Amino acid sequence: MDGDKHVLAVNNLTGRTLVLNRPQALNSLTLPMVQTIERHLKNWEHSELCNVVMLRSNSPKAFCAGGDVVQVSREWKSGNKAEAMKFFQTEYMVNHYIASYKKPVVAMLDGYTMGGGVGLSMHAAFRVASQSAVFAMPETKIGFFPDVGATFFLPRLDGHMGVYLGLTGQMLKGRDLLYSGIATHYVPSERHAMLEQRLQGLGSSDYDVVNDAIEEFVAQPEDGLMEYSLYHVREAIDRCFQHNSLESIIHALEEEKQHSNEHTSAWAQTTLDQLSRMSPSSLKLTLEQLRRGAQLNIQQAFALELGLAEKRLESHDMHEGIEALLVRKTNDPQWDPKSLEDVNVHEMNAGYFTAKYAYKPKFVHDQAAFSEYPHKYGLPSEKEIAALISGENPQAGNFRLTRDDVLQFYEREYGGKIGVKQKVGWVFDNLENN
Repeated sequence: MDGDKHVLAVNNLTGRTLVLNRPQALNSLTLPMVQTIERHLKNWEHSELCNVVMLRSNSPKAFCAGGDVVQVSREWKSGNKAEAMKFFQTEYMVNHYIASYKKPVVAMLDGYTMGGGVGLSMHAAFRVASQSAVFAMPETKIGFFPDVGATFFLPRLDGHMGVYLGLTGQMLKGRDLLYSGIATHYVPSERHAMLEQRLQGLGSSDYDVVNDAIEEFVAQPEDGLMEYSLYHVREAIDRCFQHNSLESIIHALEEEKQHSNEHTSAWAQTTLDQLSRMSPSSLKLTLEQLRRGAQLNIQQAFALELGLAEKRLESHDMHEGIEALLVRKTNDPQWDPKSLEDVNVHEMNAGYFTAKYAYKPKFVHDQAAFSEYPHKYGLPSEKEIAALISGENPQAGNFRLTRDDVLQFYEREYGGKIGVKQKVGWVFDNLENN
């Protein structure tokens, strides 16, 4: 089976590793690969010999660059619609399975982690990024929408950053993944093999024990500084992407370009350029999807995505985007509608969000319908930090805390976790300066 050739299973002591092994396609997921992953996960979940499951790639270039949407598009256009939808149905089931897995799952991210690769990793309790890890959800560029559970996880990132990432397909690299909440740990790639060996011999399924083991391999930031590509534009992201229409977002970006400092002005122009290349209908669809996703539990999110995938396969733009960018590779998609003004939001909502869907999601753990991930081992969110600083968090007591008080609190709460000091200090300074 191609799935067994492209997904290798490694058994060592009490650790089990799934190794993505389709390097010529940057580990793009096929249906047989997803089915192989599902089969191994089911076997290992019930095995007393397995304590920890790991996911990694055999290629330093990519953990997984996405799903094989070229094949999906071909299946749909050839009339084999059920087979095309089976890919998404199975992929989303595996994504949800990882999110609700009964044992610790550790995804080790090296190289490109996009689309389907994000679905395999973002739902894992532990997400370990290296210096070469590159995250992106570029689906609007091919006329699709951010899927694989992005409806659930993007709205739960700091502020309006998830909407920004979902609309623009902006890449985040290395430590960006840690500070944004996409990764839980930062471990240089040269330590990944040692980390895998450590987890294989750990002999425990206790999440805190697994976390402590990973923490043994994390790397300190150079000079103790916060290496975050969004450092200077985080507030601008929230100012611009807080709006509920694309027209308002673009107007805010134009304002930002004209009236902000050098950093944010250049960022605003770059962002406008990014949005101008995306499918107009995908952009409006994605904004509505993510706004709704903030109120959905994880099963509802996947159910919505399956319905949207079905409707999107019926559209012109998805097939046109795939042809132009992934088949012809001319990067000249002819979108229809051609502009944001030509996309009627009311008609779009009726066609995508209130329509009946022919395909229903399947879940291995059909009782797992949480609204927040059950395990949190990343850095504290900006919202959590701000609540403590402002006194909204009861743990702050009746007094406004100083910078040192806040730092000491989080250092204690997170056991000296690397990255906490940098993020907490940054949030505190931002609040003090506004």
